[in-house]
Amino acid sequence: MPSHPIACPRNITFYQTDSARRDVLVSDRKKGLITAMFLSGLLLSVTANASDKKHANQTKHAEKMARQEKARAEEAINVRGSHRQAPGGGMMRVETAARSIQTVTQDYIATQSPTASPLDLIRNLPSVNITTYDPSGNEGSFISSRGLYDNDIGLLINGMPVANGATASASMFIQYYIDTNNISSESMTPGSISVEDPLTSAAGGALSITTRAPAQKFGGTISGSYGTFNSFRQFLRVDSGEIGHSGVTSYLSLSHTRSDAWRGSGNSDRKHLDFQIRKTIGERSSVDFFLGYNHSHYYANRYPTMANFQNDKHGRPVTTPLNYTADFDAASPANYYGVRGTDRDQFYASLPMKFALNNIFSLNFVPYYQRAEITQNSASRLQETRTYSGTQSLPIDLNGDGVISSATRSAVSSNAISLNQQGGILASLHWSWHNNEGQIGYWHEDNSYLLRTPMSQMNQITGATPADTDVSSYYRTRRGDIYYSTNYLGSYHLNSGFIEDTAYFLNRKMSVTAGLKVVAMTLTGQDYLPSTASKSSTTMVSPTPRFSWSYNFNPRHQLYINAEGDFRAISPANLISRYSTSTGNMTTSGAGVKPQYSIKEELGYRYTGNIFIADLAVFNVNVSNRLLSLNTFSNDVQVSQTVNAGGETIRGVDIMLSTRLLYNRFRPYVSFEYLHATMDNNLSAITTSGGIDYLRTKGKTPIITPTIMGSVGLTYEEGPFFMNASLHYTGKQYSTFMNDQALPHYFTNSLTFGYHFPKFFIAKSPTFKLNFANLTGQNKLGGVYGFSNNARATTGVYGNAISADSTPTYTPSPSFNMMGTISTSF
Repeated sequence: MPSHPIACPRNITFYQTDSARRDVLVSDRKKGLITAMFLSGLLLSVTANASDKKHANQTKHAEKMARQEKARAEEAINVRGSHRQAPGGGMMRVETAARSIQTVTQDYIATQSPTASPLDLIRNLPSVNITTYDPSGNEGSFISSRGLYDNDIGLLINGMPVANGATASASMFIQYYIDTNNISSESMTPGSISVEDPLTSAAGGALSITTRAPAQKFGGTISGSYGTFNSFRQFLRVDSGEIGHSGVTSYLSLSHTRSDAWRGSGNSDRKHLDFQIRKTIGERSSVDFFLGYNHSHYYANRYPTMANFQNDKHGRPVTTPLNYTADFDAASPANYYGVRGTDRDQFYASLPMKFALNNIFSLNFVPYYQRAEITQNSASRLQETRTYSGTQSLPIDLNGDGVISSATRSAVSSNAISLNQQGGILASLHWSWHNNEGQIGYWHEDNSYLLRTPMSQMNQITGATPADTDVSSYYRTRRGDIYYSTNYLGSYHLNSGFIEDTAYFLNRKMSVTAGLKVVAMTLTGQDYLPSTASKSSTTMVSPTPRFSWSYNFNPRHQLYINAEGDFRAISPANLISRYSTSTGNMTTSGAGVKPQYSIKEELGYRYTGNIFIADLAVFNVNVSNRLLSLNTFSNDVQVSQTVNAGGETIRGVDIMLSTRLLYNRFRPYVSFEYLHATMDNNLSAITTSGGIDYLRTKGKTPIITPTIMGSVGLTYEEGPFFMNASLHYTGKQYSTFMNDQALPHYFTNSLTFGYHFPKFFIAKSPTFKLNFANLTGQNKLGGVYGFSNNARATTGVYGNAISADSTPTYTPSPSFNMMGTISTSF
């Protein structure tokens, strides 16, 4: 029986034996750290033509420039004075909103490895549980928050949603949207979103990434990195500065990252571009254009069961190797790493605009568009007389000899080629007058996901596969049609209106906010396979009210209450059923389910002192119609299906503590979360006799929900020397709904050493830093990858025997790794 993957497989590499692993690590350490700067040339020409103006306009312009220069000078003084005051070394930020917000800032981000994914950077926040798939950052990470998984967490970059409504969570894609060097801050709002956020699936809150603004003066940054697993990275950013006196500033950055897989075979490669241009209009209006492009390639890998991992770790035989093989065997082509490549090309752009209409009203517009082309390769061994497209048998001449024979079996390449497009616009009118402010707005979004999986010829000796787009290599039916195993289109149209108003009292010490957001979605699924061609559509409408109250009863103390509703629709692709190419049996059932709905309450307290900063939040979440993927039966065939799995209750507390600079050197940080979550219903299951009974899951702890998590961090500075260290603890996590198998608790750690050298020639801030992770080199598991209903046979609620479900799989933690970086601004 298949397991239920949390996310699509990622490329990770594992050494087959402890001795081989130790040999490679020793070799890596002997090689040491080689860091090289590279810069072949740089030329930037900026021209600005100033037209003649009247004397009055020249005077006004001179006055404007004087004000801007004064503001920049004051800002520079403030930055120099407050840089070392960032609480916890940037691992925490002072917040004032009437809801929980947990933020890391550039102060902390700059000390971390340049290959870290955006999710790795927030690992030490109290509300998030992060699983890292590889140290290169190319394959991203998995995130859960307050017991809810990545499909329940929204992601934003400068207000643009990432992968709304995609077949998989945005956590699979976020590392392709931005380079770490261009991130100004990352804010996690666990359990809540702003009324204007263009998100639907955010029961677990949202992660909002803010990019740096273009600099006012010409300059840039260049860096080179090298580390373990033959990893290297180059980065270059150039700021134009203000072009003439136009108020236009911009930057362009390029990066390239490559790394050998840390277990198994293969490598990963990532090329990335970021571009931003900003036009300021007066003091309250601006137009920003942000554009990015990313191309990446990596090889996927296997994820072990608990038994296989432990056997491999201790040198015992394993039933299934932990890695795909380095050599091709036509008898088992799916085991060859070379057929497991994944290619991603992503383009995205947004155009946030802010216009001040007068002293009271302002207009905001955020149009956006993104396009992702993804190919995930695999292979299988088929028999010529047993080839299916949907439920229909389509005999295919696999070896090209002109004869279709039951004796002929061939290895074939399967290329899942998808195109995901998403575009929309967010428009809102804001007002601020005396003791009242608010907004009213509209959000529209269109999304489409096209997936086609043609079956292609491959070399039966070497395992070489043709290009994914080589149509001449695709197998054809007798009628000349391309042989597809899947061919469908999922799409949705979304319209949403929202309104919110805030009233202030007691000289603005107290505020009350109320708002409402209504979302209407029409989802459509179209199956194009001849034997199963069909079209299904459903419309969902959901109101999501919100209320908050805040009271600063003392300049250093704040109390707040926040409550809101949230809903999540299924992906349109879940409307489509999928079938085996070798049997024609259904493997995934189209789901006709209700949207998930959540009600969330939060009570918080903050203390902001001259030295100590504290943030505490107590929360309660009630989820109904929980969307989960479960094993069930359709036409006497076991399938995976997205279903409503009843309710879930989640309660807990988040704590963050930090200080500003102590003894002119130290800035410590501590975070902690306690979580008590229970499933409110028993889940249906198939009995050994083929009937239906229920697993005794009511009152059990949901999967991937550690009861306790905690982090400690320390930033230390001594003149030009700096250091950042962190240690994170994650408690036990169940991998089955019956709680009969679990991932044990584990620790992760990181350490950074760095040194700022004096200015030299055009190098304004030459810096060298070393980043280390998993310093102890532990061979351990670091996350649940695929979950199941029950790992052991059990008895249902009505006394019927229920066999064990599929065995859960896990994510190995990357072994010891380090990265050295030399960088400077110019």
